[in-house]
Amino acid sequence: MRAWFIPALIFSLVIIYSDSVIAVDKTQNETTDLIFVGDIFLGNWAVEFLEKEGFDYPFNGCRDIFTTVDLTVGNLENPITTSGEPIVEKQFFLKAPPGIEMGLFNANIRAVNLANNHILDYGFEGLNNTRNYLDKAGVKYFGAGDNLREALQPATLSIKGKTFAFLGFSATFPEEFWATDTSAGTAFPMEEDVISAVSNCAKDYDVLIVSFHWGAEKMDSTKDYQIDLAHLCIDNGADLVIGHHPHVVQGIEIYKFVPIYYSLGNFAFASYSESAKIGMLAKVSFKDNQVATAEALPLNVYNEEVNFQPIPLHQSQRPEFYKYMNKLSARLNDGREVVSEEGMLLLNP
Repeated sequence: MRAWFIPALIFSLVIIYSDSVIAVDKTQNETTDLIFVGDIFLGNWAVEFLEKEGFDYPFNGCRDIFTTVDLTVGNLENPITTSGEPIVEKQFFLKAPPGIEMGLFNANIRAVNLANNHILDYGFEGLNNTRNYLDKAGVKYFGAGDNLREALQPATLSIKGKTFAFLGFSATFPEEFWATDTSAGTAFPMEEDVISAVSNCAKDYDVLIVSFHWGAEKMDSTKDYQIDLAHLCIDNGADLVIGHHPHVVQGIEIYKFVPIYYSLGNFAFASYSESAKIGMLAKVSFKDNQVATAEALPLNVYNEEVNFQPIPLHQSQRPEFYKYMNKLSARLNDGREVVSEEGMLLLNP
């Protein structure tokens, strides 16, 4: 997984002329660029816009960004279903109509986390329907399954000759949504399960990204357990940690040169919230099986203005956002700034 480099000795180059031709694997010098987005929920008030504009509509404001990278990954906060019954009593039940899966695929969102507190809102039938639609669309998923063993399995992709693995965990209630040895659901981050899943993937794949649904809604500060889990993953070989659930952005930590985005906030989320106005994309480039560069790209997700179609925050508003991110991130990084004036993460203190 992460390569820990020892400064190399400088060797003189000797050029030998011969008739032989040496083939060079160009993929060894290439970077792989990924985008990560926060919570996606496209039911409720968004349905009117989908029916009028089509299923590509929510993603069109960021399409130019998504299509310039190798892969985009998001947190799918709703089941895609027209059937199923709730298995618990709760305040909000989310679902989105079939067709969303093709909107995801067309926007280059080719992998989604299902480990969250709404994916079983319409029971095991709703979860199964979601997975069937995603399978047909060619969108990978992770973090949920027919039992705990399956929920702990990674989604895997090969990009430019490198293998990428994605694990998902939900630290949110209701407990009835957590997978067990004999029942379907999401992967809850029990310490032993996290260590086992992360360390095994770190050995088997070139790059490992771990996604967490965690923290408290509308809270821009991290809870101690989030920090503990993120560090646990990196200590066991994770190359990047991505968080979501609070609906607002949280700070970014650089731990052992590995970025932790504690919350990306909302992406396209079908609610009119006065709390959730700014979200964030994480743009991360990998080279030599580790993060080479990382960026925080702010989004306008205020639905009174964007109508469930997030757009990049205007350039004039970004300096204030980066200042805010450094404020949120200060206690996570011994007081130092980790986001530059251009939004790049300062990976080396």
